[in-house]
Amino acid sequence: MKYSREYILRRAFDVFMNKGYDSASISVLQEELGMSRGAMYRYFKNKEDLFFAVIDEYFFKIFEKILAGVKDDITVPELIDAIHRRQKLITNAFMRAGVTHTVFLNYTALMIQAAKHYPDFVNRFGAIHYRLLAHWRNALLKSIELKEIREDIDIEIMCILFNNTGVKENSGQSCDEARFVTNVAKDMERRKEVMDYLYNLIKI
Repeated sequence: MKYSREYILRRAFDVFMNKGYDSASISVLQEELGMSRGAMYRYFKNKEDLFFAVIDEYFFKIFEKILAGVKDDITVPELIDAIHRRQKLITNAFMRAGVTHTVFLNYTALMIQAAKHYPDFVNRFGAIHYRLLAHWRNALLKSIELKEIREDIDIEIMCILFNNTGVKENSGQSCDEARFVTNVAKDMERRKEVMDYLYNLIKI
């Protein structure tokens, strides 16, 4: 069988999610992927190199897709719609791939492990957070300029409120696997409703 870099990343992602970074030794990865160590080393220097590539592919690229194409001169309603559309596309892709509540929790745990093992992960994640806040700040200023919203709002606080609503996980979701897909879809719509509500509070 001819292995591709994409195949290795996808299978390694599953292994790291299910077993964790520390338990996923090269031997375990080799067995789970069904490939020789030499074949794996043709693409990645070691386990760490493979783990970093997995985090790049399945974490940072996802956020890049959310931020891709978002302009700096759009208004708050336009930014709400843009982020909502991108999140729905990514969520739908996860759902089609059969992601369950358990897998989602494993994904969250993988991010915690990345903070420990991936060099500069915290700083890179902070940069993404800063970019999201900057988009909200620009949108709020644009809406103020167009006299869509009040001028007396605290822009920094509103940035935080909008951003937290858009990206924070809903920990109150049911753990029922049978209803997980439905719950996620409802959560996406609920986030949109909350952002629309925040906008209406400051709308002129």
